[in-house]
Amino acid sequence: MARLTQVAAWGSCAAAIGYGVPQLMQVAGMLPDPLDRILIFAPSLALAPLFVAMLGGVAADADRWQRSWRFAALGFGILYAAFVMPVYAIQLGVVIPRELAGAERATWFACCGFRQPLTVVDLTGYTMMSLATLLLAPTYRGFTSLALLLNGVLAVPLFLQLWWPWLIWVGALWLITFPLATALVALDPARGGRG
Repeated sequence: MARLTQVAAWGSCAAAIGYGVPQLMQVAGMLPDPLDRILIFAPSLALAPLFVAMLGGVAADADRWQRSWRFAALGFGILYAAFVMPVYAIQLGVVIPRELAGAERATWFACCGFRQPLTVVDLTGYTMMSLATLLLAPTYRGFTSLALLLNGVLAVPLFLQLWWPWLIWVGALWLITFPLATALVALDPARGGRG
């Protein structure tokens, strides 16, 4: 595995954990607003390009039979990044600074509550991320394949949160499956090959 791919996989894992810890602290009421959102959106903004770089690297390392799967995963990863990066940049660069300055809330640009427009964009992005890992799963073996598959099937509850917000508790399994999957990709000794 190329060094860049390994660094991007570990970076994806770290960014996901960096998102997950403050997310759990927010739910537990341990972080004040807007610090909670800043600590959630900043690693999320880093995660998107790191994940795309990881997918690009594993696609470049693919054996012939893996190429279509891995390049399809890369395509979904690019869609994920294209959806979510503007959401987080808007939160960090517009919504939160306006609130801190005492300006009128930018409600139409807020994320991530039920039926907020950018929540729809964010959930669509995370659905694309999960589908990317689902497409990557057949090109790996063992626990790596299983972790990618488990993260991939979360695409369904993630997207269905648009109508049934209680599914966030199922989608929250992402906090375990995604960092695990990316760490296992980083540790894979055979470049993920089955052949």
